[in-house]
Amino acid sequence: MIKIKVEDTNGTVRDIEIEVNPGSNLMEALVEEEFDVPAICGGLASCGTCHVMFTKGFEKLEPKEGNEEFMLDSLPNIEDTSRLACQLDLTEHLDGAEIKVLADGA
Repeated sequence: MIKIKVEDTNGTVRDIEIEVNPGSNLMEALVEEEFDVPAICGGLASCGTCHVMFTKGFEKLEPKEGNEEFMLDSLPNIEDTSRLACQLDLTEHLDGAEIKVLADGA
């Protein structure tokens, strides 16, 4: 089980607990927890609607690759700690992270 603090698009902050399941990603967990994450492309890193910004824990993540980097470069409010939740596997590396849901492209 990992714990993440999430600020939604309205500024409301919630602590959530997520079970680590191989093959699951952060986008799926946010959708399951009913955050405003449209996930239009279904996790293919081609829409930006699962854009999140890390305020804590970014340094623990694997580097961005390929489609994620390309998509993030096209978004209007990208930050140095921006990521696409669909490209982040649910692993212990996310435990203690704090993120803000930006949900671009909706």
